[in-house]
Amino acid sequence: MWLAGALVLKGNDPVNPLKWWIQQKKSGNTYGGLVHMALDVLSCPATSVDVERAFSFGRDYVSLKRHRLAPQSISRGMTVAFYSKNKKIKEGMLAKWKQGIKDKNKAIIKSRH
Repeated sequence: MWLAGALVLKGNDPVNPLKWWIQQKKSGNTYGGLVHMALDVLSCPATSVDVERAFSFGRDYVSLKRHRLAPQSISRGMTVAFYSKNKKIKEGMLAKWKQGIKDKNKAIIKSRH
């Protein structure tokens, strides 16, 4: 059965479809937007465990005080919270970033006066 084997384009080397589409995107071949759909489909988890975990995490993240946030804000906040929870962001890094923004805004206001 043809579905049982790997995809082979040239020679006898099997092709990893996800890597192939990533390579196409890097080289600028979008195929009219098909590359984005292919990457979305091919990068889907094989099980629903990750999705269930994300919904559970989202339920905990979107509290009564956050229920009116825009979807993009929720997505960004959940991403930062996930990376922070899993020690992918160094402790204090976000505080330094936030302080840097405050300092920059103060400098802009000061320069206007």
